[in-house]
Amino acid sequence: MSKTIGTYKPEQRGVFGRYPLSTPHLLKMYLGYLLIVPIRLCLLIPHHLICIALITLSLVGSGSSPMGPVRSFFYSWLIFLWQRGHLFLCGYYYIPTKGKKELPDPAQHPSYVVIGNHVGWMEVGWTFGQYTPSFVGKSSIRNIPLFGRIAVANRTIFIDRMAAKSSSSAQPSVTDQIVERLRAGGKVGMFPEGTTSNGTGICPFKSGAFVAGVPVVPLIFKYPYCSFDPAFCSVSLKWQMLGTLAQGVNFMTAEYLPVYYPSEAEKNDPKLYAANVRKVMLDASGLLDNKEVYEDKLKWEKEVGYLNKEVAAKEKKEEEARRLNAAGSDIEVTSAV
Repeated sequence: MSKTIGTYKPEQRGVFGRYPLSTPHLLKMYLGYLLIVPIRLCLLIPHHLICIALITLSLVGSGSSPMGPVRSFFYSWLIFLWQRGHLFLCGYYYIPTKGKKELPDPAQHPSYVVIGNHVGWMEVGWTFGQYTPSFVGKSSIRNIPLFGRIAVANRTIFIDRMAAKSSSSAQPSVTDQIVERLRAGGKVGMFPEGTTSNGTGICPFKSGAFVAGVPVVPLIFKYPYCSFDPAFCSVSLKWQMLGTLAQGVNFMTAEYLPVYYPSEAEKNDPKLYAANVRKVMLDASGLLDNKEVYEDKLKWEKEVGYLNKEVAAKEKKEEEARRLNAAGSDIEVTSAV
């Protein structure tokens, strides 16, 4: 059983499973590794280096204060060109959109949250290029080459989801950061499911994106595909990226939904606000009403034999801490005797 790509029967696919590649598609993938991936890497590497250099220059002297209008204009365009170029070089040559892009009136609503259903990595880049918000993301994003540096510069709010389980103060501090950022007139991008699924449905929303009671801009992403499953589920980041690059053409659609303005009841009840926005997205998208959450995904990955390195590393640290505590207790008992 594979430790980098979970293996399972098709009827086990559920919310988090990926369709296994057929033999013809697998051969096509290997051919892509040999012919397409090297070309794309030769184009992507200079593209990222040039864009990151320009973006870094645009941030010089900005500090932690909000950007002025001129700097913000150039920064936003550089981010758009960087991300759209990245998507193009990854095979997303044309991304159809549905609906009309709307934003809240800045005079009445200077802050807003951009949200979307979460399938993989490409919708993150697309949203970043369109809105340049500060994102809320897992702490391991810091370590991703190139992307991590921009995430830090863009004031990403990082979450250690595994640490949040053992610390009651972890989650409130993240929520406080979100509220503080929005009350200061910022814009935040979030994927409130808190995890990725295989794109067949939308998982329950966490309430963090809705605590501040500001308007939200909902987006719907879908990935029509015939070969490599783009869902970031039960697959390592390395194989996910290589699989994407090996495809001749990749497909994604994005749908703009109208801005959702909360009622007074929703402002006072973030869970109600989250549930109502999710219902609007489910009705508009036709996606399934999933009930599973991140913890269910971890259980599913263990069942299919996928080794989640982030979870494994955390469990290893916890095991080492338990051993050290046990050793310390033995020493105390020995000294007392």
